[in-house]
Amino acid sequence: FPWKTQSSQTFRAMDASIEGFVKALGGGVGALFSTTVLYPLEVTKTKVQAFAGNATTDEEDNLEKQQAMGNTFAAMAYTWRKEGPKALLAPWAPGYASTCADAFVFNFVYYYYFEFFRSIYQSKVGRVGYRGNMVLATCAGACMQLTTLPLQNHSTRMQTQTEKRGNWATALAMYREEGLGAFYKGLLPCLLLSLNATIQDTIFEGIKDAWLKRQNLSAAAKAGVDLAQMKLREVQVGLSAAQAFWLGLISKLIASTICYPLTRIKQMCQAQTKRSKLRRSSSEETEGKALSMWEMSLKVWTEDGWRGFIYGIEGQVFNASLKAALNRSAKERIQVMLFFLLFPERFRKMRAMALAQAQT
Repeated sequence: FPWKTQSSQTFRAMDASIEGFVKALGGGVGALFSTTVLYPLEVTKTKVQAFAGNATTDEEDNLEKQQAMGNTFAAMAYTWRKEGPKALLAPWAPGYASTCADAFVFNFVYYYYFEFFRSIYQSKVGRVGYRGNMVLATCAGACMQLTTLPLQNHSTRMQTQTEKRGNWATALAMYREEGLGAFYKGLLPCLLLSLNATIQDTIFEGIKDAWLKRQNLSAAAKAGVDLAQMKLREVQVGLSAAQAFWLGLISKLIASTICYPLTRIKQMCQAQTKRSKLRRSSSEETEGKALSMWEMSLKVWTEDGWRGFIYGIEGQVFNASLKAALNRSAKERIQVMLFFLLFPERFRKMRAMALAQAQT
């Protein structure tokens, strides 16, 4: 009967919506935890990306500062010495509130869109392979970047501005200086950085699926039964905290290293102001105007050569990899706990799906 088909489709859509929300919530909470723990590194790597080299977005002519910004850990020591621990430690450091909001929204939106597109893909195409994961991660990454770009620009300005202001004062100063465009600087490199999520999630989801399949096959072999006879309560549907940590670390390490030159250009596009040395040294035609991604890339190449594209790579890769590892570790356990406690029926279905996938 047609109404039964319609009802079945409605329940499937609700299941997908619930699963997407729970996984997105797990990702958002995991992001808050990892951002708070690693905030000193977050502040420092942002400063290095914005201020290192001759093509600097800094507003000051400070040789000691410029030399310190050539290395992430030297920059951290310089900031601690000159500005004190409150310039680095959460929750006192500048930009902590906006960075946390950005991290939560960034991860919540990404995982929600990923699960939303995943449910559509599965209903239209079927099982999601590594090619499907690449498409899903790219689409979710682009949606996430468009949603969170204003928060990214605000937190970058909070961390790099010379004059210390509060959140609202900084947002107002950005608007007065360059209008709404101030919140959408670096749009093109941000969209291109969807590639980062594509690489990371393709590696993570591919290895995760293979690992869970292997774990469930091994559990069935130890119990001396076929997979079809295996009890649902014995089926593993998520990684352990340690497994998620190391897999998240490795996948993000690869993605961050590949995408770093684009990450630095994006950070410089967002950190530039009308008073930046980089703009003051531009030609009369472009002086005072925000540099585009291509103009910024040319400026970096002209001033610093190929090294200009990798200033601060050690801090970015270290911070991003650890943050992703902590985030994935927390997310995997939080979402399993939420499904188990709040949606037991859905949890049983997830175990049945994991068992079916292990049999293929």
